[in-house]
Amino acid sequence: MYVHRSAQDSIESSLRRDCVTAILGPRRVGKTSLITDFSKGVQDGIWCRINLDQRSTRERISNQELEQIIIEQCGQNIGAQEKIWVAIDEAQKSPELFEQIKIIYDEWLERDPKKIKFILTGSGHLSLHKLSTESLAGRIELYYLQPFTLRELGAIQNANIETSSLLTFLNSTETDSLPDKLDAAIKKILPFKATLNNILRESLIWGGLPVVTQFSSIDEKKIYLTNYIDTYLEQDVRAINTISDLTLYKHMMEIIAQQTGSLRDDKKITQALSCNIETLKKYRGYLQSTLLYIEIYPFMDAMLSKLVKSPKGYMLDNGLISNLTGLYDSAALITTGKIGNRFENWFILELRSWLEQQPDRSEIHYWRLSSGAEIDFVVSKRPHVYPFEITYAEKSERKKIANLIKFMHVVPDVAWGFYIYNGKFEVDLVNRIIFLPAWSI
Repeated sequence: MYVHRSAQDSIESSLRRDCVTAILGPRRVGKTSLITDFSKGVQDGIWCRINLDQRSTRERISNQELEQIIIEQCGQNIGAQEKIWVAIDEAQKSPELFEQIKIIYDEWLERDPKKIKFILTGSGHLSLHKLSTESLAGRIELYYLQPFTLRELGAIQNANIETSSLLTFLNSTETDSLPDKLDAAIKKILPFKATLNNILRESLIWGGLPVVTQFSSIDEKKIYLTNYIDTYLEQDVRAINTISDLTLYKHMMEIIAQQTGSLRDDKKITQALSCNIETLKKYRGYLQSTLLYIEIYPFMDAMLSKLVKSPKGYMLDNGLISNLTGLYDSAALITTGKIGNRFENWFILELRSWLEQQPDRSEIHYWRLSSGAEIDFVVSKRPHVYPFEITYAEKSERKKIANLIKFMHVVPDVAWGFYIYNGKFEVDLVNRIIFLPAWSI
């Protein structure tokens, strides 16, 4: 069953424009499935599919044979009878690819831009090769696809669940009416509360990789996640000449998984791995470039001297964290105090999925003072700033509410603060805080 992705409308708009469209995201999050679904509605043209996971294809690209490959697959020259749709998987694996795309694209942009469309997908930033950004600057539109969100997972079980997140209501400039809009939206989805609550609990263990959702047994899910990591190491990491120790790289992933949601502590990590800081930076940088890990930095404000300045790191799928740490049990997560980190990890995926659908520049930060006051996530989406406190608890905590109030006192451009928890929808009009049940996101 194919699920319409929350980012699909914005991506499909790009696919219809005369540009190079790139869809990036970790391995097996559904990039190819999205393009296949789109292609079913395309009435004109021939599809050419090129997979750069294949070494023989990469060798042909390095020999400047991209146009020849396209002609062979389509049985016609570019510019002949039918439009050619060229979908290239794992584009980041061939540095020679981008200059060839530029030459073909520029030629047909002048002659007839409707004759060819390039669609690139990748499980790594195209900036892994500087040539890509230099060659395709001004020609390429970048989009990101994440693992399944809570609503997308819900739509698998019930097609009546809309995949659009509650967070999209924050795009409205009419901030005073936001509580009423959110209240109405939550009431609309209330019949699915039990389903979404159960899915949320499951996603803290198994994450949102599409194939994982197809398995009913725990053993099948564990085997798939193990194979996923092995494939990543063998096909992606081993191909990088500067990464020579796969065992060290895997151990680094395990440590990062254990510390997800925590302040980064390079000294402890290098001691645990018995490696130097330069090796750690290089290996961690590649993990970030292959879209499995992100770091968020402090939100800077007038209290700069009082801020904690270390970044926080997040492994981007809870299923991978479970596999790398061996923690698959909700009770164990609660006992060890790790449930809060998994909850944050789930919510940052929701934030990224929401923000990446918007053309506006946006960033995710955190805020923490040396005195201990903190906000889990601060979204900067100018001219607005959105602070989010996240807790797995069913009741609000006075300290967290106080942190929101303090932040909103210090930072301008904050219309509302948001408290995400397992309680009920409420609005504090005095302090302008909206309490949102996690299942409704």
